[in-house]
Amino acid sequence: MENKPKRDSLAVALDAVSDRWSLHIVRAVAFGASRYTDILRAVGAPRDVLSSRLRKLTASGILRPHSPEKGRLAGYELTQKGRDLGQVVLVLKRWGDAHGGDDVPSVDFIHDVCGEVFVAEVQCRACGKPIRSGEFSVHRASQDC
Repeated sequence: MENKPKRDSLAVALDAVSDRWSLHIVRAVAFGASRYTDILRAVGAPRDVLSSRLRKLTASGILRPHSPEKGRLAGYELTQKGRDLGQVVLVLKRWGDAHGGDDVPSVDFIHDVCGEVFVAEVQCRACGKPIRSGEFSVHRASQDC
């Protein structure tokens, strides 16, 4: 009897960033680090681990290398898939603000459209109301899961 959970889209998403460093790298690149040395400084991972994670994130389509251009050195940037993952990081930031403790400094994000500080919120696409734990149930898309 196999105890391995069945694969679904959430399992795929968790596998994409389940190691210790991947989300830190996505955060660093989203905050403007692009060159290897900038990412290394921002993340603090051992060099071999950082190189491995950069390859993994590139292979999975979350990052892409960019070539040197006028005024820009070679490095990495987020793909659309990576920018979408950045929304997950924003929700995790909200959780960290709430549960990180008083001695942990916070970073505010300003919504460029309106100029105000924003807090990422998960909401129902149908009714627009915020989703809280315990307010939803799980239904599999297919019986194969």
